[in-house]
Amino acid sequence: MKLFNRLNRQSSRNLTLSDWDNTQEDHVEEELPSKTTSCSGGSHPDATATAPAMNLQSVYETLDNNRNNQTANEEDNDLNDDVVCHVSHDEAPPMVAHSASRRRTTISKMFDRRPSDYTVAMTSSSSASQKSSSYSSTAGTNIWTKLLAGGGKAGDDDGLWDSLNGKDIFEDEEDDDSDGEGGGGIKDTARRGRSTMERCRLAWWYETKHFVATVWKHPHIWIISLATFGILCGTMIAAVNGEKNTHVQKQKMTAEFIARETGTWFANEFRKAMLPLYSVQQSVIHSGYFNDAAEQIGPYQIGSSINPNVIPETMNQTNIMRDVTGICDDGALQEKWRDIVKPINDDNDLEGVVFGYRLAPKNVFCLFERPPPMGDKNFGLDAGSSSQNGFWKSITEGIFIEREYAIFGPFEPMPDSGKEWFCGHLPIWTKSKEILNVQGVQVEGAWGFVMNYLDWAMLKDRSNIYERFAECNLDFELTRIASPRIPGKDSQALASSPHADLLDSTNSVLIKTDSLHGVWENRVGNLAGWSPPWYNGAISGVVLVSLLLGFLTASTLVERQLHRNLVAKMLPRRAIVKLHRGQTVLEKYNLVTIFFSDIVGFTSMAGSMRPIQVMKMLNDLYTELDKLVLKHQVYKVETIGDAYMVVGGAPDRVPAPLAAERVALFALDVVAFVKKFRTNDGDQIFIRAGIASGPTVGGVVGQAMPRYCFFGDTVNFASRMESTSKKMNIQVAEVTYRLLQDTPTMEFNLTKRMEGDIAGVMIKGKGHQITYWLGSASQREVCPKKRWSFDRKRTHSMDIEAPASASQELANVDEDDVSEQPEHINMYSQSEIYDAMTNQDWEKLGHASASSGLVAASDDRDIIIVRASALLEHHLLRVLKERNADATISISIKVQINKFVADVAATYNDVHFHNLSHAIHVTTSMNKLLSATVKEDPSNSFALVFSALLHDAGHTGMSNKFLIDSRHALSKKYGKDVPIAEKQSIDIALEILFRPEYETMRKSIIPGDLDKVHFAKDLFQSILVTDIASPDCVKLGLKRYEVSQDEHGEYDSGLCPLACYIEDVFEGVDLDEGVKEEYPEEFIITHTGLQGCVRNEHLMLLSDISHLLQSWENFVKWNFRLYKEINVCFKQGLGNDPRGGWCQGQIGFLDHYILPLAKRSHIYFNKEFADALVKNGLNNRRLWMEHGIKATSIIVDGADNDEVESDVLLRLNELSSGF
Repeated sequence: MKLFNRLNRQSSRNLTLSDWDNTQEDHVEEELPSKTTSCSGGSHPDATATAPAMNLQSVYETLDNNRNNQTANEEDNDLNDDVVCHVSHDEAPPMVAHSASRRRTTISKMFDRRPSDYTVAMTSSSSASQKSSSYSSTAGTNIWTKLLAGGGKAGDDDGLWDSLNGKDIFEDEEDDDSDGEGGGGIKDTARRGRSTMERCRLAWWYETKHFVATVWKHPHIWIISLATFGILCGTMIAAVNGEKNTHVQKQKMTAEFIARETGTWFANEFRKAMLPLYSVQQSVIHSGYFNDAAEQIGPYQIGSSINPNVIPETMNQTNIMRDVTGICDDGALQEKWRDIVKPINDDNDLEGVVFGYRLAPKNVFCLFERPPPMGDKNFGLDAGSSSQNGFWKSITEGIFIEREYAIFGPFEPMPDSGKEWFCGHLPIWTKSKEILNVQGVQVEGAWGFVMNYLDWAMLKDRSNIYERFAECNLDFELTRIASPRIPGKDSQALASSPHADLLDSTNSVLIKTDSLHGVWENRVGNLAGWSPPWYNGAISGVVLVSLLLGFLTASTLVERQLHRNLVAKMLPRRAIVKLHRGQTVLEKYNLVTIFFSDIVGFTSMAGSMRPIQVMKMLNDLYTELDKLVLKHQVYKVETIGDAYMVVGGAPDRVPAPLAAERVALFALDVVAFVKKFRTNDGDQIFIRAGIASGPTVGGVVGQAMPRYCFFGDTVNFASRMESTSKKMNIQVAEVTYRLLQDTPTMEFNLTKRMEGDIAGVMIKGKGHQITYWLGSASQREVCPKKRWSFDRKRTHSMDIEAPASASQELANVDEDDVSEQPEHINMYSQSEIYDAMTNQDWEKLGHASASSGLVAASDDRDIIIVRASALLEHHLLRVLKERNADATISISIKVQINKFVADVAATYNDVHFHNLSHAIHVTTSMNKLLSATVKEDPSNSFALVFSALLHDAGHTGMSNKFLIDSRHALSKKYGKDVPIAEKQSIDIALEILFRPEYETMRKSIIPGDLDKVHFAKDLFQSILVTDIASPDCVKLGLKRYEVSQDEHGEYDSGLCPLACYIEDVFEGVDLDEGVKEEYPEEFIITHTGLQGCVRNEHLMLLSDISHLLQSWENFVKWNFRLYKEINVCFKQGLGNDPRGGWCQGQIGFLDHYILPLAKRSHIYFNKEFADALVKNGLNNRRLWMEHGIKATSIIVDGADNDEVESDVLLRLNELSSGF
């Protein structure tokens, strides 16, 4: 580094030390001394520290000479070798371009070229000599400055790196290298000259295209986005419509209220106006003041030539006039009229509204109070006889004949008054039989009428009708329903707003009001409609907001999908899940196959190409290789320079032969593709490849920039296989060779590597190894059953110890012999399952909350079968290895074990306690106890695990006493003196074991008669002792324990638990009587035999009640299940109600049976484990003493109410939270 810094300080454009470190710190590992320099992992040219004007040209010439002496194909180079370069004062020694340079960056590879080479590559003929001279002879010029600055002169844009900047990040088209070696060119100039707006447009177009492509590829994005839009839009539109409906309802209610209130007010005012007229009418009738005037006027006789007071010239005119001079203009008569009218009018507060009264005796206008709107021209008018006057004809007919209308109008303003007015009329009737002619109709008792005049304009002013509707932004139209009675005089329209003609049924309401003037209708509404003015804007806003949120949802989903896709390309799914949880990612793989490849002569090739060309070449190559990775379902680990690494069988676990097959096919396709691959310059490249198989560990190291890597000797070995391979050849290790002999679908042509007469090759760190060349592959003719066994996921996936003849065994395996297994268990080998189950803490064994799915408690039948098979397989392998250290378990035996366990599982009934779940808990506990015992025999251990699995097979959920009391069929089969349930379990176990389909497995367990004897004794002893409900059985077991601990103790045949079952033992394992003579010692009671029997019984009893000596969680779980089972029997009329003595019964059971049993465990286990058993038992007793009553209540309620078990256990576990 010191030498390099000095060179930089001499350059015209400095490259700082930090710049060098940022780009090359992985390649320069130690500081160079002043005279001798050592660099690891690369071949960086350097000069002496004391020569300020170092002759770089000589260094490069030396480098070229050294290259010429190198082996052309670099076959012996090692990926992990170090390179040491020496540079002295006097000369530049050869610089070795080792294969480790593959790990260097493109910049360091470019450094391997001579300055003159760069000159040819970068400049035209006119500038070549100048730049070459600058590189080779100018002491103040640094080559890195030239590379990065693109020349060395201000304004010189023709640099080696120009083409790196010529590619716009927003373009998808391929790099264009057609502009020559100098880079730049018209296209690059155009790119660099783009405006900001154009770049923004390109960015927008790129993002839009990328967004649409992602959404199209993942339909759930647009489905969720549309659903989000629909839900939001629908919800918000419903809310807006709700507000709108409320607003409309409020507007309509307001309009209806004002309309009804206005109509009622007018109706009341008309009634009020008619009251004084009624008073005037009554005053005229009862006062008699005006009777003389009526007599003097006299009735008009139609058709008579003699009519008193008629003005002759009006006889045939519209208005017939009567001469009432001297009658109606009498001062005294008029004074009496005013005396009647004025007080009445004043008392009714109608000043201004009622502005005149008129009296018409004999229907002739006679007396007036205040001038009428028509003036005095109607003085003497005979209204009842003027049939040609439609106005009065209608009025007089209405009040005398039809007797309907009292008020008429409104009438148009008169010129002399300018008032809109109504007139009210009341007929005056007498009791006399006098006949009055009314429009040609003789009306009896008619005397005349009185009338008053109402100022309609003043009424409207008083009502504030216009102001009230205007304040509420409403328009109205007040009309009378009936047609005008007096055409051309009165009107239907009473009052209206300026634009009332625009009101219709869609924007208004119609309110009817009864009045003395008839039925009025008031149409009230809003010209703009009832919808609020903000409605359309709100709907538009809702749609826009919904669109925006839908788009944001889509954008979020796109980003999330892109992130998931990116992460999924970098890490396996399980690793991603663990990293999200903050867990360490570390996984062990028993047997995987690893592929390595690199490009032959990549260093020199990179030296003759521009960096962008190197990157493009590698990208084109690796893109196609990545497609092959997907095709063959292998895992791409990483690329290191030109090296490419692939793994089969991890992280997705598959059988080892299948993994090897996939990697081999991938390797063949890679070589086939590379043969056709050409660079942009038309050059062909060559690779070498290597494959190795073996165990490895995968995981993510560190937290920053996580990558899933593989570690172990297999990785290094695969790298060595590649580095020692040959051009366009695939070298295969011997383990891989064996796996490829047993592949499921393909047959491979493999040739042993020979170097002369020597087979194999020398591998660094491994010595001489036999290797093979992978040639070709063809379809294997395999029976359907064999192919099926690999294509479908099974728990018997082959591990590293799988024999080469596995395919022959699998061909004989019936498809029905393999049960379907849960997918999440299938990814683990049997040994991994066994290790996980054995390594559990005793206290937390089988917890439902266990972090690993391999050990967490489960009632799933398939999971239980997998776990039990793993335990039996492990212990059987130990038995076989005890007989023969090289023994293995064949595939057929593994399959039979799996099916055997499935058949055993089918015998367990669906009862609450003595079920398959309890059997696997007991079996797992037994396995854990065996791993902790001081002395242990493999055959005995297998028999005990076998017995634990079958000890409750066929259990009915009833104790032996209940079976006898209920006269169950089993009690008739076995009798009263036999432990029924236990004997039935033994019979089931032996019946299944001795079925013909399990012959191979059975012979591996008990190949000889002595093995049968030992197995049968262990089976009978360990299962019969579980009848702990029998006091005699418990007492006899304690007696055997006491005698076994006293070497001088006396014992007789009565202590042997098998004394009554010898015949059953012989029959069960197919023994003949000759065995007794051959092995007499096996059928007599010895102290050693009794100790072995007691040990078997003790381990089985501990396993059977293990939940009582484990955590509180296990204790209450199985306690609850046992209660439910006993409670079912009680409901069937068997036994007593368990709830009464349940709480105290647990304490007694712990004190008198469980804790003494745990204390006797010190004989068989180390002190730490035995003490833990006692401690757990005491802790559960303490908790039960503290919370037993509450726990019993929870258990009883849970059983009675048939509650979900998890809810009951949650409440029970909460009781121990204080401990």
